[in-house]
Amino acid sequence: MNKKKLAGFVVDALREEFESTLRSSKNTRAAGNDGESKAEGKYDTRSTEENYLADGLARQARAAAEAADAVEKMPLRDFGAADPIDLGALMKLSFPGETVWFFLAPAGGGIEVDLDGVVVTVITPESPLGAQLMGLLAGKSTKAPKSKILEVR
Repeated sequence: MNKKKLAGFVVDALREEFESTLRSSKNTRAAGNDGESKAEGKYDTRSTEENYLADGLARQARAAAEAADAVEKMPLRDFGAADPIDLGALMKLSFPGETVWFFLAPAGGGIEVDLDGVVVTVITPESPLGAQLMGLLAGKSTKAPKSKILEVR
């Protein structure tokens, strides 16, 4: 599997999230400042609430952009059997009843990418599974969830 292509798909997904969230922020801000949102009494807070929401969406958009930059700048290297798992590792794990591929990245946790017919899930070192995997070698196991590392690339 091509990790550069995989990272590119993750960056694309994060940039799409940025664009979508930024667009929502701008639309919400416009609605909050629209003449129809003007307070009709001292307890009418629609405009204020929409502007708070727009601020939150803008922060989420900025976080998505920063995440895309972090993944884009992440060095991608090949991992051998003697290399401990670190950022950029592509791992095949065996869970009871299934085998799953994960990509360890600095951001973008939860994104799923279809790479050459194989679904790869992005995890970060901050996630419970990612924290357990950091520094382990192929052949080792995690405790919760119970899994065995079959392959590290």
